[in-house]
Amino acid sequence: MTAELLNASGRVCRPIVITHRKASFSRVQALSRRGPNTRCDLTNQNSSQRASSSQGASCSGRQWLSSSEPNQKAAQSSVGCKAKLQESDLQLPKTDGSGNDGPGNMGGNGSSGGGGGDEGAGGEGDEDDEQFLNTAEAEAMAARKGIALPQEFLAAAAQGGLRQSMLLQYAMLQAGFFTRFFSKAFPAVRNRLLSDPKFLFKIGAEVAIDAGCATVAEVRKRGDDFWGEFEFYLSDLVVGCVLDCVLVGLLAPSAVIGAKPKTKPSGLDRMMQKIPSAVFEASLPGVREYGLGSRVACLGIKFLEYSLAGMFCGFLGQGVANGMMLAKRKYYGDTEGQVKIPSVTQTALVWGLFMGTSSNVRYQTVFGLERAVDLTIAKRIPQAAYVATILIRFVNNIIGGENFIDMARWAGVQ
Repeated sequence: MTAELLNASGRVCRPIVITHRKASFSRVQALSRRGPNTRCDLTNQNSSQRASSSQGASCSGRQWLSSSEPNQKAAQSSVGCKAKLQESDLQLPKTDGSGNDGPGNMGGNGSSGGGGGDEGAGGEGDEDDEQFLNTAEAEAMAARKGIALPQEFLAAAAQGGLRQSMLLQYAMLQAGFFTRFFSKAFPAVRNRLLSDPKFLFKIGAEVAIDAGCATVAEVRKRGDDFWGEFEFYLSDLVVGCVLDCVLVGLLAPSAVIGAKPKTKPSGLDRMMQKIPSAVFEASLPGVREYGLGSRVACLGIKFLEYSLAGMFCGFLGQGVANGMMLAKRKYYGDTEGQVKIPSVTQTALVWGLFMGTSSNVRYQTVFGLERAVDLTIAKRIPQAAYVATILIRFVNNIIGGENFIDMARWAGVQ
């Protein structure tokens, strides 16, 4: 935009607008010192519109200086224009933070680097991009969200800083009934939901698919003996559903809600922190970084965890099944061809072996396939992650159900 200024003699002076985005003030000052060489349109005030369209030289800079001659006559006849430009007359184009020319408030409110809000966006970013909140900042943001922070969050904020992405994710969990209930009632479930919002969906899908697939597999394997061995089926179903929650929960990574602790752990804690929850768990730079050795060690750790869980649930489930069979035989009496009541201890050992070997390898593979979908097609089509979870776990349960019956019969417990 061209600004027109009048000097003392009534002449119109049209300055050149500096259109270079990164024009320096040294250039402006250099132009302003060229007072004697400055030219103005020799027109009066009444012909200012005609002068603006005619050929005329311009004055550049913040200030037009007249000639340095001391007498007033020389100053009046000089071609120099003496006027001050306002800031708006010499406004340099601004950028919006992304390299594009435009108003200063384009792409956001100017305070968050294009975020459009004062709280940014939570998610999986680099450690350098993560924002950490102290206690006052965390409580202020929680108040704006209308939520109460758990004690673990407040402790993280006081010790080294609470991750802003975790606070925002926790606020999102409070919007749903089930996620709000489980995040408040069970801290372990909350931390896994913060790391994977589909955690509850995966457990629900696993239990539903397992119940259906186990029934199909049991009917196929047992054939005509299904109703005669119904207690075995019911025991397997109950134990399987309990173990589904254990399997998914033990593999699910727990979220890191605070900054990296300043004091390093020692002994067993330090060793366990180097081992991921799953072989294909993503590393978190600067906080949790896993190498090949740590991922291989994860298989051994999960073998122990799954085996212990399998033995406990197997012992409990088979004990219930044996009690049902004894009560049934006491009520109806012994029948020809009835199966032998298996040993509770032997059944528990079979469950432990099955969980530590077959389930361990299969569910590690499931975790890896789901993560591969999350990193590829689910970035473009989020619903694909849910569909892939159902399909992958459906196939996994069919294979697992038949594997267990084969192993149980090989061990002689069914």
